[in-house]
Amino acid sequence: MAFLTERASSTPGRADKTWSAGLPHVVAAGIAAPIWGIGPTVAGLLMATLIGFVVYVPLMVLALNGGAALPEDSDPPAAPPLARIGLLLLWTATAWTVAARAAALG
Repeated sequence: MAFLTERASSTPGRADKTWSAGLPHVVAAGIAAPIWGIGPTVAGLLMATLIGFVVYVPLMVLALNGGAALPEDSDPPAAPPLARIGLLLLWTATAWTVAARAAALG
């Protein structure tokens, strides 16, 4: 999952440590549990994770790479803090929307 990590690199503009979406995303989704219940919150967490891996993260990498596809042998570009915050906000909005819809349907 090259899109989710930033590998160590001496190239300027590349990451110098590993980073992956994890605990902040789970906490953001878990905040909805008292509102909509555990079942809808877990559904939101799972759906947001799937959508994040398939849509949000690849689009972020494309945007950070100037719209060009990454060569197979290259490291992904480093995600600046604002890109990470934007990704967390999109991910949280997706998790909460799915949880709210699941609770309404459920």
